[in-house]
Amino acid sequence: MSRQQRISSLLKTEISSLLIKKINDDRIGFISIIDIKLSKDLAHAWVFYSQIGSNEEKELTKKGLASATKFIHAELSKMIRYMSIPKIHFRFDESIEKGTDLIKKIDDISK
Repeated sequence: MSRQQRISSLLKTEISSLLIKKINDDRIGFISIIDIKLSKDLAHAWVFYSQIGSNEEKELTKKGLASATKFIHAELSKMIRYMSIPKIHFRFDESIEKGTDLIKKIDDISK
Protein backbone atom coordinates (compact mmCIF):
# COMPACT_ATOMS: atom_id res chain seq x y z
CA MET A 1 0.00 0.00 0.00
CA SER A 2 1.44 3.37 -1.02
CA ARG A 3 1.82 6.33 1.32
CA GLN A 4 -1.01 8.17 -0.48
CA GLN A 5 -3.30 5.18 -0.03
CA ARG A 6 -2.50 4.93 3.69
CA ILE A 7 -3.11 8.65 4.21
CA SER A 8 -6.31 8.50 2.17
CA SER A 9 -7.57 5.56 4.23
CA LEU A 10 -6.68 7.31 7.49
CA LEU A 11 -8.45 10.52 6.43
CA LYS A 12 -11.52 8.57 5.29
CA THR A 13 -11.78 6.84 8.67
CA GLU A 14 -11.22 9.98 10.72
CA ILE A 15 -13.51 12.25 8.67
CA SER A 16 -16.29 9.64 8.83
CA SER A 17 -15.84 9.44 12.59
CA LEU A 18 -15.95 13.23 12.96
CA LEU A 19 -19.12 13.46 10.89
CA ILE A 20 -20.81 10.88 13.12
CA LYS A 21 -19.54 11.98 16.53
CA LYS A 22 -18.75 15.70 16.47
CA ILE A 23 -20.67 17.41 13.67
CA ASN A 24 -24.14 18.42 14.86
CA ASP A 25 -25.28 20.32 11.78
CA ASP A 26 -28.87 19.43 10.90
CA ARG A 27 -28.22 20.42 7.29
CA ILE A 28 -25.89 17.46 6.80
CA GLY A 29 -27.97 14.45 5.88
CA PHE A 30 -27.04 10.79 5.96
CA ILE A 31 -23.96 10.58 3.75
CA SER A 32 -21.34 7.98 2.93
CA ILE A 33 -17.71 8.86 2.28
CA ILE A 34 -16.95 7.01 -0.95
CA ASP A 35 -13.34 7.93 -1.64
CA ILE A 36 -10.60 10.42 -0.93
CA LYS A 37 -8.22 11.57 -3.66
CA LEU A 38 -5.02 13.31 -2.64
CA SER A 39 -2.93 15.69 -4.71
CA LYS A 40 0.59 14.47 -5.45
CA ASP A 41 2.08 16.95 -2.98
CA LEU A 42 -0.51 15.92 -0.33
CA ALA A 43 -1.63 19.54 0.03
CA HIS A 44 -5.24 18.89 -1.04
CA ALA A 45 -7.74 16.12 -0.33
CA TRP A 46 -10.95 15.75 -2.31
CA VAL A 47 -13.52 13.91 -0.21
CA PHE A 48 -16.12 12.23 -2.42
CA TYR A 49 -19.42 11.48 -0.72
CA SER A 50 -22.79 10.10 -1.76
CA GLN A 51 -26.24 10.82 -0.44
CA ILE A 52 -29.68 9.56 -1.30
CA GLY A 53 -32.36 12.20 -1.09
CA SER A 54 -33.95 15.14 -2.85
CA ASN A 55 -31.97 17.86 -4.59
CA GLU A 56 -32.93 20.23 -1.76
CA GLU A 57 -31.49 17.83 0.85
CA LYS A 58 -28.31 17.44 -1.17
CA GLU A 59 -27.91 21.21 -1.43
CA LEU A 60 -28.37 21.59 2.33
CA THR A 61 -25.76 18.90 2.93
CA LYS A 62 -23.36 20.64 0.56
CA LYS A 63 -23.76 23.90 2.52
CA GLY A 64 -23.42 22.11 5.85
CA LEU A 65 -20.21 20.37 4.77
CA ALA A 66 -18.78 23.64 3.46
CA SER A 67 -19.52 25.20 6.83
CA ALA A 68 -17.92 22.30 8.73
CA THR A 69 -14.75 22.06 6.63
CA LYS A 70 -12.59 24.33 8.82
CA PHE A 71 -13.74 22.54 11.97
CA ILE A 72 -12.96 19.15 10.41
CA HIS A 73 -9.50 20.36 9.37
CA ALA A 74 -8.80 21.66 12.89
CA GLU A 75 -9.96 18.41 14.49
CA LEU A 76 -7.84 16.34 12.10
CA SER A 77 -4.85 18.50 13.02
CA LYS A 78 -5.40 17.67 16.70
CA MET A 79 -5.86 13.96 16.04
CA ILE A 80 -3.07 13.43 13.50
CA ARG A 81 -0.03 15.28 14.77
CA TYR A 82 2.69 13.56 12.74
CA MET A 83 1.72 15.02 9.35
CA SER A 84 0.46 18.18 7.73
CA ILE A 85 -3.28 17.92 7.11
CA PRO A 86 -4.28 18.62 3.50
CA LYS A 87 -6.88 21.24 2.60
CA ILE A 88 -10.25 19.45 2.51
CA HIS A 89 -12.62 19.77 -0.46
CA PHE A 90 -15.99 17.95 -0.36
CA ARG A 91 -17.39 16.73 -3.69
CA PHE A 92 -20.70 15.00 -4.33
CA ASP A 93 -20.28 11.65 -6.12
CA GLU A 94 -23.22 10.74 -8.35
CA SER A 95 -21.95 7.29 -9.35
CA ILE A 96 -24.09 5.31 -6.87
CA GLU A 97 -27.18 7.30 -7.81
CA LYS A 98 -26.51 6.74 -11.52
CA GLY A 99 -25.98 3.03 -10.88
CA THR A 100 -29.29 2.78 -9.03
CA ASP A 101 -31.10 4.56 -11.88
CA LEU A 102 -29.50 2.21 -14.41
CA ILE A 103 -30.62 -0.86 -12.45
CA LYS A 104 -34.19 0.53 -12.29
CA LYS A 105 -34.19 1.08 -16.05
CA ILE A 106 -32.94 -2.45 -16.71
CA ASP A 107 -35.62 -3.85 -14.39
CA ASP A 108 -38.29 -1.80 -16.20
CA ILE A 109 -37.13 -3.08 -19.61
CA SER A 110 -37.07 -6.72 -18.49
CA LYS A 111 -40.69 -6.55 -17.21
